[in-house]
Amino acid sequence: MKLFSFHWTAQMPSSSASSFRVASVPLVSRRGEAAQNVARIADWLALAARRDTDLVVFPEACIAGYASMMKLGRAELNALAETLDGASIRAVADAVERTGVSAGVGMIERAADGQLFNSYVVCLPGGVRHCHRKLHAFEHPRIGSGDRFTVFDTPTGVRIGVLIGADNYLVENMRMTALMGADVLIAPHRTYGMDSDGSEWAQPVSIEEALRRPTGENAPRSQADPDAGKWLRRWLAARAVDNGMFIVVSDGAEIAGQPRTTGTAMIVDPFGRTLEETSSCMATGCLISADLDARLTRTSPGRQWLNARRPDLYGMLSRSALSPRDFEARSVSGKGAVALAFAQVRRNRAIG
Repeated sequence: MKLFSFHWTAQMPSSSASSFRVASVPLVSRRGEAAQNVARIADWLALAARRDTDLVVFPEACIAGYASMMKLGRAELNALAETLDGASIRAVADAVERTGVSAGVGMIERAADGQLFNSYVVCLPGGVRHCHRKLHAFEHPRIGSGDRFTVFDTPTGVRIGVLIGADNYLVENMRMTALMGADVLIAPHRTYGMDSDGSEWAQPVSIEEALRRPTGENAPRSQADPDAGKWLRRWLAARAVDNGMFIVVSDGAEIAGQPRTTGTAMIVDPFGRTLEETSSCMATGCLISADLDARLTRTSPGRQWLNARRPDLYGMLSRSALSPRDFEARSVSGKGAVALAFAQVRRNRAIG
């Protein structure tokens, strides 16, 4: 088994492959049923193989199951965690070898030192695995946050990046992934939380923040939206245009401990066009797929504008606790100033 987690590099390689077929499955996953969840993943991979698919994207935490983790005790949380070479990932990797289809799956990872992470593992044929640890993890006090971006090349020449859930909400994370040369961004999510009328929170917040918000008469009505994926579709489509990347979303949903079948799947191209999507799957789930032409990343407006960046202007972005005044234009002292004159010439007249 090979494990990789790529660091930033200034190089931005272009893909040698032109077509890459990807699928998204908003898997209905249940808490505490890892073996059954993995069996469902294997079934979807078999179906994807019959459709000549290269990669299937499953939701965040789909092996451990959804629902809030914030109130779990130490023993309960430990029971959900597995190592990268544990039974679940081995079973997924075996299914990948049988079908020849790569798979991205979410899990609660137990590292060698015992630390826990909300991780996403992409298993490729041949035994190669790439693991991304969520950069902005707040599911539970014992779950740590990752400290690096994850971008890697597939055997077909397509370069893939991974951002989990809230990782996608910071534009800097998206831009870093693009600068590392990603053609395709995998964006797994999980949705949990509810309003007084049973609808999901529609705002892009953490699951636990949604659960802490007031419900009933005191709930802000703008947060109650029967289409839980509406904001996700708008926002990530804009990020695809900004950065000239394909974005593949797989969002699993469970409300108040009861699995619901309203997971969201979406595939967006670098021009912000939705290639495929679904926000209402049947009880047995659904699979959407699209052929991605990696050449579009190099001709997209977002990728072209990356070449026009001026990094010397953006130094303050790396600072924390900035005041708005830090961004205000500074006044210029007259000391040492040089007087300048200009003229606008129109025909034979000079206007000073």
